[in-house]
Amino acid sequence: MIKSLFSIFTKSEDSFEGEETGEKVVLLVRRHPFFIIMRLILLTIIFVIPQAVYNAFYPLLYSYNLTVLFFFVYSIWCLLVWSAAFYSLTMYTLDVWIVTDRRIIDSTQNGFFNRTVSELHLSRVQDTSVETKGFIQTFFKFGDVQVQTAGAQEKFNFSQIPNPGMVKDEIMKLALIVSK
Repeated sequence: MIKSLFSIFTKSEDSFEGEETGEKVVLLVRRHPFFIIMRLILLTIIFVIPQAVYNAFYPLLYSYNLTVLFFFVYSIWCLLVWSAAFYSLTMYTLDVWIVTDRRIIDSTQNGFFNRTVSELHLSRVQDTSVETKGFIQTFFKFGDVQVQTAGAQEKFNFSQIPNPGMVKDEIMKLALIVSK
């Protein structure tokens, strides 16, 4: 059940904006679900805090007729928490790396109305490296992939992605095919 729920974040049969004719999507990569799950757990804890405060101080709030004020502040609190959850899910969904049979596209969402899209043709790929740091990244099998290009262009970084070794291998395999 949970796996099918998260499939909306990882699987897409649709094309993407700027796709060239005959180009096939090989990989669609987002950050590891660990990050969105942790953020949603934190937001859930933040959401519950006022309810605990209300339960602890109910007699005091009731005796000073502050329950209406409390529920007003609580409504604003809920609005802010829901907005943060919506923002987090939106940024997680729209931050994506697309590897096609011809190029790598890095689409970074930096807010609701600020997007940066970069692309790198596979013929320019020189080297790729994987970096996995610490127990959590090793246990949950995520890390960073850096793609080194020919020329003065900076490295392409895939940050906190699942199965970085598989992504690196697939990029190198495609780069070899394109360079032949």
